Amino acid sequence: MTEKAIACVEVPHTATLHCPFCGQEVMNPQKAHEGEEYYSACPHTLFVAHDEAFEYRSARFDSALGIAGVENDDLDLPEHGIDGLTSQVKMHGAVKFAGYVPAPSFFGTYVGFAPEE
Repeated sequence: MTEKAIACVEVPHTATLHCPFCGQEVMNPQKAHEGEEYYSACPHTLFVAHDEAFEYRSARFDSALGIAGVENDDLDLPEHGIDGLTSQVKMHGAVKFAGYVPAPSFFGTYVGFAPEE
């Protein structure tokens, strides 16, 4: 199978996200506002991130980008930061959901998924 660049779908920044492959709730921003853990990765989750850091990176994601063993603080981020880095992954069937807070912050949150190999 040909590996294509990850597809990107923009969603509201307040959206609760479910895995498109298994249906598990993976990210719920409301839980973060209540001081609870706001994400729970399923086997299809590649990453959960925002503009400041990764909250979760799967081994498949790290391998696809050649960043296995590299700590978040040591990542060499491209011009568009974590948003740009997560858009570089090439994996069959991969999709990234991106939510951006409105102006003036434009703060982004990103969750990526791919079917299991």
